[in-house]
Amino acid sequence: MADSQFSRPELPQLIATIRSDLMTRFQEDVLLRRMDAEVYARVMAASVHTLYGYIDYLARNMLPDLCDEDWLYRHGRIKRCPRKDAVAAAGYVRWDGISGTPTLPAGTQIQRDDQVTFTTTQTVKASGGVLRVPLVADNPGAAGNTDDGIALRLGTPVSGIPSTGYADTVAGGDDTEELETWRARVMERYYWIPQGGADPDYVIWAKEIAGITRAWTLRHYKGTGTVGVMVATGDPTHPAPGDDLVQAVRNHILPLAPVAGAGLFVFAATEKVIPMTVALAKDTAEIRAAVTAELNSLMLRDGAPDGKVYLSRISEAISLATGEVAHQLRAPVADVVLGSTELPVVGTITWATYTEASS
Repeated sequence: MADSQFSRPELPQLIATIRSDLMTRFQEDVLLRRMDAEVYARVMAASVHTLYGYIDYLARNMLPDLCDEDWLYRHGRIKRCPRKDAVAAAGYVRWDGISGTPTLPAGTQIQRDDQVTFTTTQTVKASGGVLRVPLVADNPGAAGNTDDGIALRLGTPVSGIPSTGYADTVAGGDDTEELETWRARVMERYYWIPQGGADPDYVIWAKEIAGITRAWTLRHYKGTGTVGVMVATGDPTHPAPGDDLVQAVRNHILPLAPVAGAGLFVFAATEKVIPMTVALAKDTAEIRAAVTAELNSLMLRDGAPDGKVYLSRISEAISLATGEVAHQLRAPVADVVLGSTELPVVGTITWATYTEASS
């Protein structure tokens, strides 16, 4: 029962116990199958068994480490640690080489080739051959994030504007916070109750912003009495958040922090790109993709400021890839040292030819 020392009796055991108690009190020596005492025993045992079940349910949910999702909302509210909602991606759609000064109105639907849709938020007129219009994804979530240069098409034709434009810094979308990630934040509130400026306070405050999953406090960052807060996302390929997200973190912390606004510095982590050269004994596109995914996961797990990315850990991650048989890590050739504001990112992977060791 919720990892306690309390033992919950099984239903047959309850029936036998209550039956024995009834028969002892009735001073009956022979038990008839349909006598009243047998019926009483079964009915009462079922009721007691239900009560035991409810006690078990409460024991599991009274603390956030084991509770169900519905109960975690309650624990989160009590600790002022609500679940992060999904956030819609936003950015721009851009056309170059536009003739004249056509206007794209606000509310125009834009569609990506995979059916993800966006809506323009302002009416913009082309200028200097360029039309750059702000838009927002119709549905919140990371699916709206779009790499620069990806085609975005008009839902309905607009005079003077080609049907196809291209994404320009469409980012910031984030899914509803994962249940276990949220649970970990609620547990943090039990371990680290905000004390008005302790180092863990800044980490907790920063991670309350959707999209921020990691943060570090740098005391006396710009001199005595100043505090630096370095933030990062959970994206292993681009952990450095954009300026808008960094500003959102600062705006959130300012009313909470005891330091004056001029003494608070919130900034994005610097990406330490690590190019690699890997030779696979069995080299296929699927295995390469699996190796890349494992390396990205390693950077997310092991990456920390002032830390190291060890060659042994890189080699281990490659070995974990599905389908990998043997490999040779040609680069890097030494452990990668990270600076005080750096997080590791897998750079370009050069796939070399595997050479068998000479006998």
